[in-house]
Amino acid sequence: MIFKILIILVATWFIFRLIKNYNQEKSDLLNFMVWLIVWLAVIVFMVHPTLGSDAAKFFGIGRGTDLVFFIAFIIMFYFVFRLYTKTTAVESDVTETVKYVALINHKLDEKNRRKSK
Repeated sequence: MIFKILIILVATWFIFRLIKNYNQEKSDLLNFMVWLIVWLAVIVFMVHPTLGSDAAKFFGIGRGTDLVFFIAFIIMFYFVFRLYTKTTAVESDVTETVKYVALINHKLDEKNRRKSK
């Protein structure tokens, strides 16, 4: 029973942090909704543990804990994919910025060479 209470308190704390981050515009709506659903599901499954087994049976999975792990993997892969796409976009932006700075430096060097002649 203490474990359930502890998990519910932790999930509630995460929900409050989510709301705070969303209100401070540190999180977008999609991330907010995904994590809110995850933490609300944690609370629901802690309060009604048989729902996990029932949901697992509905999806054709043997145990509720297996369902939780499958869902966790799907969520993790989703966020890994988002991180990958953002990292790729940042790499592209950095490459473009470096090219721009190099071009400006080259033009400045040419201008300085002309002045020194």
